[in-house]
Amino acid sequence: MSNIRDIAKAAKVSVTTVSRVLNNHPHVAKEKREAVLQAIQQLNYHQNISAVHLSRGKTMVVGILCPFINHSYYATLLEGIAEKAHSLGYKLMIIQT
Repeated sequence: MSNIRDIAKAAKVSVTTVSRVLNNHPHVAKEKREAVLQAIQQLNYHQNISAVHLSRGKTMVVGILCPFINHSYYATLLEGIAEKAHSLGYKLMIIQT
């Protein structure tokens, strides 16, 4: 599995430039951005989402502990929570206790 250092080496740019491209930073020269994107495609690079969440300090996931998910009361609650969470860009992790 490749990492951003491998991408930087293949694209002949710095690791900082690769990071900027991955984070869609506006101040990257067009030629360098294209080189990085080409290297990403050639090396079949995929971001490790766990590492991204760790570096940002947040996961955008809300955990919900619920005794029953098939009971109409809890299903209604979960539906409301899910709608609001989705509108704010959060994902849900529902655990039945």
